[in-house]
Amino acid sequence: MFLVSYFKMGFQFPKLLENSRKVSFIKVFIYFILLTFIANFPLTWLTFEEQGSRINFIEENINSNIPNWTNLPPGMISSGGINESILNGSSYTNGDFIYYFGYNEQINELIDKNIIIFHTDHIEYLHTDGAKLISDGYSGFKDQILLSQLNYSDGLERTEIYNLFARSIEKSFSTQIILYTTLRNQTIQFVAFFIYIVILSIIIQLFRFGFQNFLSFKEGLIFIILSSTLPSVLSLIFGLILPGFAPVVYNLSLGITVMLILLIFSRKNFS
Repeated sequence: MFLVSYFKMGFQFPKLLENSRKVSFIKVFIYFILLTFIANFPLTWLTFEEQGSRINFIEENINSNIPNWTNLPPGMISSGGINESILNGSSYTNGDFIYYFGYNEQINELIDKNIIIFHTDHIEYLHTDGAKLISDGYSGFKDQILLSQLNYSDGLERTEIYNLFARSIEKSFSTQIILYTTLRNQTIQFVAFFIYIVILSIIIQLFRFGFQNFLSFKEGLIFIILSSTLPSVLSLIFGLILPGFAPVVYNLSLGITVMLILLIFSRKNFS
């Protein structure tokens, strides 16, 4: 398979410049996508370990302004869900969110509020832009929450119980959050890495002043992508130790690798 061949080729430094003129750009671009996944794996793994980075769509709303609700329906929320008898469609507003216990026909008329709907076995989130999320049951409610506690607690106890309530709701969407965070991180890193290799490809065109038959811009991109094999592996290794350090290792090692190969092997390939 060409991916394996390109991976091996990426470590054949004396032949990288020559091989950059022999391979398909489309296939190399696919290989670059694979390298991005390898380099970004530590951050992806961290996302799964932490069940996704917090999007804060619930926690920010409640924690920044603790609700003054005192008439929530009597009952309990647990990992098993919520009793259908208390899902009477009652609504409770906090900032730009409205929380519904059960379905209410008014929901269809709201366009300027984010909506949380508690159903018997799942939670539904409706954003003002039309986006919709369905929770993985009530999986975030590891601790049972009595709604009466939300009604009658005060002071620090009220803050703590509402923090737990918000965190439990948001963690119930952990599957969607993990998927969103993973796709977001991969997209950001892919764009950042691609911009970086484009900039490097422009910079190495300065070697044209010394070598008339130097790599074209397209060939330069291929060369840099193949050269990023070792940096991707180093990013993976160091990233597993310090995940946030992975992009730094990639960018630094790629720049050094490209420059060393050009300085050492350019005269042999282009003279």
